[in-house]
Amino acid sequence: MSLRKTIYIIIGLFVIQISDSYSQSSMKSNSPAGYGQGTLTDDKGFEILPEAGDFALGFNAIPALCFIGNTFNANINNVFIGQNKFASNLGQNVIFGKYMLSDKNAIRAHFRFGVQKESLKNNVTDDAQTSPDSLVTDKAFINNSCSTFGVGYELRKGKGRVQGIYGGDVFFQQLGNKETYEYANAFSLSNQAATSTTNFITGACSPQAERMTSKKGGTNYGLGLRPFVGIEYFFTSKISFGSEFGWNILYSKTTETETVLEYYDTSSDKTLSKRKINPDKNEWNIDTDNFNGALFLMFYF
Repeated sequence: MSLRKTIYIIIGLFVIQISDSYSQSSMKSNSPAGYGQGTLTDDKGFEILPEAGDFALGFNAIPALCFIGNTFNANINNVFIGQNKFASNLGQNVIFGKYMLSDKNAIRAHFRFGVQKESLKNNVTDDAQTSPDSLVTDKAFINNSCSTFGVGYELRKGKGRVQGIYGGDVFFQQLGNKETYEYANAFSLSNQAATSTTNFITGACSPQAERMTSKKGGTNYGLGLRPFVGIEYFFTSKISFGSEFGWNILYSKTTETETVLEYYDTSSDKTLSKRKINPDKNEWNIDTDNFNGALFLMFYF
């Protein structure tokens, strides 16, 4: 059986499960006489909607939906819907959490902490040899970090499976980067423009009279306020799909960036370094977010 047929079967079973859960649920009264305002339960008597004291964990479901969507178009990578356009508090790698203070309000949190370390290599022509087939290796070491933390207060309205949610979040985010480079071809009096890698992704290289050896700083810190509205649909007991739209008021600061370049100095017959400083900057942004993301999946327990 092909992967595509398997996915179709899974989707079909999922739709049948939702329909079955919906048909078997009913409004059952908590009152002894069987009258009055009821609560939504499934056929086993379990509450479908969250209650006071419930915890919840969730994640962005877009990557899973992109995978399913790719099976319909020869595995073309549909990632546009998963891109967050403004704030990363609903990004693909953020964990959501809630605690229900009552049936109608909750405190919530978003958390992400990521570190990426990457080592890249690229072969270039050995300037010390006459054969073009003689190669040496340049190296790049790249460290990236990303963190998001947000807390907020949520209210909800609705009596059925479809629940409207609204409230506000305060969030903090940080993005960092550090890069170092090592080149195999050294500068000298006879080689003042050494063959060096100019792009480690494409493998491009050319003679360079000066080249970057490190870059650090430029860390971005953001602090923001985010009013939001959204919808949550409970397709079975304590499990829901939902989406949010927010209006972000974000202040961000980017620290100064220091770039170190090396070059050959003929007067001293040495390889020297010079530093280039880009000053820090401050920025205010006010914009809506998530019109192309995020569809989240929540589990209450």
